[in-house]
Amino acid sequence: MINANRSNTTRPKRRWVKRDEPKHSVWAEPNKRGGYIIYAGIKGTDVKTYAGSATSQATLDYNMRKAKTKFNLPIQ
Repeated sequence: MINANRSNTTRPKRRWVKRDEPKHSVWAEPNKRGGYIIYAGIKGTDVKTYAGSATSQATLDYNMRKAKTKFNLPIQ
């Protein structure tokens, strides 16, 4: 007969803690000439990419949606 050499206590499983990754987003900053510049990346850091521009509020909303689609971000 074969005897198992296991203890009756179970070891706790390791849980990998997933760190919060910085959130990528699309935002606009006002331009000196009265328009807007659209950026994509991590707001508040140097990690940003030029994503477009707009001259009015109507085109800003449209171009923000285009930039979110271009960088695979959810459109809300």
